[in-house]
Parts: sequence; structure tokens; C-alpha cells
Amino acid sequence: MIKALKANYIITSKSRILQDSSVIIEEDKIKDIVPNKLVSKNKYKTINLKNAILMPGFINCHTHLELNWTQKLIEPFSTFPLWLKQIIELKRKKITKKVLVNSVIDSINESINSGVTTIGEISSYDGVDFKPLKKSGLRVVYFYEFTNSTYGNLNKKFFTDLLEESKNDMFELRIFPHSLYSLDTNKIKKLLRLAYKKKLRVAIHLSESIDEVSLTKGKSNGFNEIIFPMIKNKPKIEIINSTPLKLLDEINIEDLDIALVHMNNLNKGDRKILNKKQYSVIICPRSNMFLNQKLPDLDYLLRKKEVGIGTDGLSSNFSLDFLEELKFLYLSSKNIIKKNLEENIINKATIDGARALGIEDKVGSIEKGKKADLIAFEIRNSNPYLSIINSNKKDLMMTMVNGKIIKLR
Repeated sequence: MIKALKANYIITSKSRILQDSSVIIEEDKIKDIVPNKLVSKNKYKTINLKNAILMPGFINCHTHLELNWTQKLIEPFSTFPLWLKQIIELKRKKITKKVLVNSVIDSINESINSGVTTIGEISSYDGVDFKPLKKSGLRVVYFYEFTNSTYGNLNKKFFTDLLEESKNDMFELRIFPHSLYSLDTNKIKKLLRLAYKKKLRVAIHLSESIDEVSLTKGKSNGFNEIIFPMIKNKPKIEIINSTPLKLLDEINIEDLDIALVHMNNLNKGDRKILNKKQYSVIICPRSNMFLNQKLPDLDYLLRKKEVGIGTDGLSSNFSLDFLEELKFLYLSSKNIIKKNLEENIINKATIDGARALGIEDKVGSIEKGKKADLIAFEIRNSNPYLSIINSNKKDLMMTMVNGKIIKLR
């Protein structure tokens, strides 16, 4: 039966807020948006979300769900390379599949409980996160990670199976070269060619630390001093005396749309590249603070449409609560952007996040024909945008993905 979701407010993420209206759902798609008075109880299965704001589901563009288990083991550190050293050492330990799977399941539950309907997951443990994500009911953008040590996974059956699985409407495979400092530059070029050939989108960690900028400029950096001595297969990296984005842009000869994760260190030349090319950016503000990094150029990035938000993983954050990410970003931006900041933040969490992942044709806004990925929150403020930012997990009333309710209070 066709469903009607009735709410006091509907945030469409298309610069419109509707009052006393209903979203009509047929199977997995949005069929229409109509005033509540036109909703017939005989025609629709009506779900009356009283005192509620209905909106597109949150899109967490960047996560490492498998690394939940590392959170309690991270010791204090002073620099990004010293943190990365700990991660490398922890990942070398023999961790049981059960521990990894439970990490993923716990992370999925925390994500759903904070209103996330689409997750951009970085997979680095030979697909241990695949089955839990498939069973979760979430929409999944699955980034298969490559480093020098895992580059050979291209030839594994699991990767070819993922290519077939990506034809599933709820699951999209992507290529994820981990970073410029963890792969030979030539291998990154080959991965970009593969993505072009298979018509797969790409993302990469980029300009996350000042050490990475120093690396591509050929200056003293923590990777040469701390990380590379730990690695048998030291990456062969092109040194161009410029920024990481400049290097990536030079090797991106196929001119692919690449999602750049973090981008904390932007200069004038980088902004010119971003203005000219179709790169998107995914910011992870709380992770940046956790790792003793500066925040990205919010004054520039928050004004762009192809910019989404990620929580990153629990190895570099205190929680995967997406609402906490929005609060932190809002407070960090209040003195930078004076006009329509609340709406801007909600757009970054929905339609702009969809643009960053290249799925804006499916989700991110409430429009006829789009997938029914929706969430509802109890009203906490007369400004619907600020009400959402001010919400906590207890205020979440409903989560729907692909027309199916996966959480109802």
C-alpha cells in the first residue's frame, strides 16, 4: 500500500520548507508531496509524525567502521605521523574476524541512531564489513581501499564479485587509493585508469596533514622520518615541489571526478584547481581536531555545493554520532559565515553530501522520483534547520531507507 508521511515541517533540501504537508511513498520512491488536508486515510497507509520535522536522510560521506575496535587503544600523540604509526602497529596485530565484524555492527547501529541513511565506507580488511553493511538496510557507497601492500587485491575474486554487486541499487562500489603517501604514484595512475575503464568513481585522503604537503614539496616531513622506515615496500612518490592536490591533478589524466577527503591545507593554487575541475570535497571536522590538525578553509568550502561531511572512524573521533558532527561544524563556522549557516549545514549533510558522492540523482533531497531515504526529528526550535542541528539521538523519531522503515520511535 502507498504510504503517506505526515509532518509539521518538511525540509526538502531544495531551499524550501513546507508546513503541514505529507510525503507520499510508493514502494522505494517519493511519489508526491501534498498538503496534509489532501491525504485520504482510505487511499494511503498514513504515518502521522506529530510535532516532527521530516527531511532527507543524513549522508555520512566518509567512515572507517572496521576501526571501531582501535578507539580504546590509541595513546596520546602530538603529530599526525605519530598517530598513523599507532594505526599501522595496531592493524598489524592479529585481530579476529569476530572483533572486526562486531566493530562494524556497533558502528552501523550508532550511525542509524543518529539519522544516517547513506554511508560512505572505506573497506580495508578484505571485505569484512561487506555482509554487515548489506544486512543493515543502509544505502552503501563502498570504497575499496588500496595501499602498496593491498594493491594485489585487484586480482582477487572478491573484488570482481564486488563489481557485480555494484549493480545493486543499494550498493555502489568505488575505488579508494588510500593516499599519495601510501601508494606508488604509478599505482595510483593505474587505479585511476581502472576506474575510468570500469566507470567507477574515486575518492582519496588528501592534504590531511602539513606533513603530506611537505612530502610532495620535497621538504622534511614525518612520513620520511617516522612512517616509511616502518614499511618494507616504501611508496615511490613523485616530488613536484607543490601541493598534494597539484600532484593528484597532474596524474588525473582521465579528468575523473574524485572526492577529496579532508583537504585541510588549501592554498590559492588549490582553490583555482577546485574552481576549475569537478573535484568534490569531504570534510571531517571533528577528526581534524582529534588529530591536532587545523580545520579546512570553511569560508571557502562551505560555499561550494560539492562538499559533504564525514565522521571518519573511531580511531580519529570520539563517536560516529552524525548530529555531533553537525553541531561541531556549526559552532566552528558561526563567526565565518553569517548568512543562512543553519540551512547550509543541513544541505552539506544531505544534498551536498549526495553531490560529493555522485548520488544526487537518487537521494539528498525530497523530490518526486527520488529514493525514499527520509528521517524525522521531534521539533526543538522554531527554526527547523537549527532544530535539527540542536537535536540529539533521542529526538530521532523515524528512519526510512529505500521506502522501508528501519527505525521507528
